[in-house]
Amino acid sequence: MGDHPPGPLSNDRLGGRGNDPGPSGRASSSPTASITAPVVGHLHGADLKRRHRAMTLGAADAWTVLRTSLPFVLNQITPTQLDHMQLVLDAAVVDPDVKKEALDFWNRSFVGVRGSTYSRDQAMVQRYERVMDSFIPIDAEDQRIRLDLNALLEPGALKPVTDNPDEATYLESVKRTLTEEGVWLRFTSQRVPDPTDPTSQPYDPHTFKAWLSLGPDGDLIPTESGQLTRDAVHKTPRFGARYYDMVITGPVTVALEREAHRLEDQIASGLHQHQALAKVRRQAAFGVVFLSDWSGGADFPDQSIWEQPRRFVLRSLQLKSDGSTTGAQVFLVAAAVLTRNAARQLAQYLEDTNSGAESYVGVLRVAQTAGQIAMMGIAVTETVGVVAMARSGSVAATSATEEVVDARLQRYFQKVRAYESKLSSELGPIEIVPQPKGSIAGTMKGGHSAGYGTDFNRYP
Repeated sequence: MGDHPPGPLSNDRLGGRGNDPGPSGRASSSPTASITAPVVGHLHGADLKRRHRAMTLGAADAWTVLRTSLPFVLNQITPTQLDHMQLVLDAAVVDPDVKKEALDFWNRSFVGVRGSTYSRDQAMVQRYERVMDSFIPIDAEDQRIRLDLNALLEPGALKPVTDNPDEATYLESVKRTLTEEGVWLRFTSQRVPDPTDPTSQPYDPHTFKAWLSLGPDGDLIPTESGQLTRDAVHKTPRFGARYYDMVITGPVTVALEREAHRLEDQIASGLHQHQALAKVRRQAAFGVVFLSDWSGGADFPDQSIWEQPRRFVLRSLQLKSDGSTTGAQVFLVAAAVLTRNAARQLAQYLEDTNSGAESYVGVLRVAQTAGQIAMMGIAVTETVGVVAMARSGSVAATSATEEVVDARLQRYFQKVRAYESKLSSELGPIEIVPQPKGSIAGTMKGGHSAGYGTDFNRYP
């Protein structure tokens, strides 16, 4: 049966007690009582003695550590919190010295063994206990302090800088996390090279570093001064990953980009059909073409009608990359309207000349899809439900009649011209061309048939 000193002499590192059973007797002052004792200001008794001992042993100074590492935090931390930090720094040098001195008295107190009982000189035991009164019980929880979030946040750090609603949602989630988990000041001793052994870098109890973390054990917040700037928050690993998921690949951004690429495909399809018709016209006899155009009162549109919608799609994608959701949305809707207009213009020619029903159906399909894209472009920033449908590729929200679509587009561009003068100026005039005479909600004119299928290609 062994005999062990009642104090925490088995603890050989700051920040944990290991298997130490904890001090007993006069050395059994609670960690809470010790850690809240003032170390800056008016000290008395054992606290004052302990502070002098720490200074003599070269303890790191909390004020200096913060001034060097996180000067902004130094201006926000409370005196009680600074006292707390200083006590931890004192413990790093005081506790090893106290344990060494106390252990000497403990060993000298040994008198002998009677059976299974150790006999000790009580005067030496008391001296051991008096020395242990200067011991500062410290554990890992004492090396972190929760700070005032609002005092650290830079004004505007959590305010959106773009008009993307996904960014606002992201920043709300960041604020919730910061509020719930807190911003913590953490500090620990640093490793330094051992002058006697170049391969060794032991922890130096006189040298400390401080940093901020998300939560008591979470990600490091990369801030040079300690202030929570927008950049510091964004570069915190968890928030950086969240920004990518919620904004870069968020529902609004994804929907706008997907609809832009879908519109590019429709423009390419419309132009391809236009070119095919132009080729047929070139191969036909001049008189036949003239007679057909003249009898139907038709003018074959120039292929340049597809150039402006294509430019507007590219402009939409550029504005999205620049962070302008409103600009990307406006130019996407405008490009869709122009694509719809071009397809309708071509469809009108086919109708006037009584050309092939299959070509007519293909061109109207472009017009209908472009109208759906225009409506999706408008809706993508309006409600979460529509955004979700946009992300999944649903077109249920765009099944309105052509008249309803036309009216909605007219109201949208009136709003743009009222509140977005710069974008309106860049857009120029946007005309909402009515549907071809006799067509039914963007599908085929009654009485014409492609000769196959139902629904889109159905005729009454």
